Formats: sequence, structure tokens, C-alpha cells
Amino acid sequence: MSIKYRFMSSSAAALLVTAALTTSVPTQAGDAGAFVGGMLTSKVLGNMHQRTEAEQQQAYYAQQSAQQQQVQQAAPASSTQSTEQKLKELDKLAAGGYITPEEYKAKKQSIIDAM
Repeated sequence: MSIKYRFMSSSAAALLVTAALTTSVPTQAGDAGAFVGGMLTSKVLGNMHQRTEAEQQQAYYAQQSAQQQQVQQAAPASSTQSTEQKLKELDKLAAGGYITPEEYKAKKQSIIDAM
């Protein structure tokens, strides 16, 4: 009877181990898949974030460059104006009330002195 008892107990133990392994292996495999999927998603999202930041920096620097070019183009234009153009512009400012008569006289004198 002891052989029969051992056989039955070992069979029952083997059955329990098999049942435990078959139920836990898919669960572990699913967890591993979730882990790998999470890592992949994290990497993809990280790359997207880096790419977005790089595009934003590139747009910012392009905008800064365009503004600098506008300033550089505007500066020579004002310095290359003729005395007549400067006086006409000054007259328009005075006629529009943007500057006082004292400011007009002072600026007109400085333009004439710069000739």
C-alpha cells in the first residue's frame, strides 16, 4: 500500500505543480510582454519628445536669425538716408504732433550739423 500511496501522492503533487506552472507561465509571459511594450512605448515617446524639442529650438533660432537680419537691413537704410529725406521725415513727425517744436528744432539742427 505504501507504493500505491506514494504513487498517488507523487501523481497528485505532479498534477498540482503542472497546474501551477501552466497558470503562472502565461501570466508571467503577459507581464513580460507588458514590460517590453512599456519599454518600447517609453523609448518612442522619449524620441518624440526630443524631436519636438529640437524642432522648437530650430524654429526659435530661425526666428532669431530672421529678426537679426531685419535689424541689420533696417539699420543701413536709416544711415544711408539723404539729408533731404531725414528733414522730410522730421517735418512729417512735427506735422503729426509726434514731436514738440523744441524737439523739431533740435533734431533739425543736428541733421544740418551732420552734413
